[in-house]
Amino acid sequence: MIEDARYFPHAQYTSMPWRNGAGITREIARAPAQGASFAWRLSLASLQTSGPFSPYAGYQRCVALVDGRGFILHVAGADSRQLAERGDYALFAGAAEARCELLDGACTDLSLIVHDPGAIDSVARLEVGGERSFAVPPGKLQVLFALCGAIECGATGAFGTTAERALRFELDMHDTLLLHGRGHPWSVAPTAGGAAELLLITFASA
Repeated sequence: MIEDARYFPHAQYTSMPWRNGAGITREIARAPAQGASFAWRLSLASLQTSGPFSPYAGYQRCVALVDGRGFILHVAGADSRQLAERGDYALFAGAAEARCELLDGACTDLSLIVHDPGAIDSVARLEVGGERSFAVPPGKLQVLFALCGAIECGATGAFGTTAERALRFELDMHDTLLLHGRGHPWSVAPTAGGAAELLLITFASA
């Protein structure tokens, strides 16, 4: 396979309590798959009330608003940041004291936690109104999370075998595709009329 591509449907995410017991998260993927520690973990967190986030010393964190009217993220030693639009995000150190202040009711956020010396390289919200192409940098991992609508994603270009070029995935809303980059091109397009929205997070694992 050109890329190690792993598809995670929303219905198969695994529910578990937060480390501090203050909420519930739905784990999407992690490496390794078992054990108390991990190199990285991707999950959806349900924010029912304002309150503290669990500390993760030795990790970098990204949170992005997926659903709801948003919240203000307060991180010790940094300016507070308001996440009010779908796809708004914040990066911060896992060791920092952090808490959320809900703006108007419960919210859901996408959370990526990466162990040092791994790093979260970039986060982007992508409007998908037609076919768009991109390449995952070699040696990096990229999360494709369907924020809104349904999206088709596939390997493209004149390379590899016919089976590799035909590799395609359909992501419904809140489904995830994880790509291990080798610099080959991929394309995304909405599966039905209208536009869809995709959150792209590129990171390096320790």
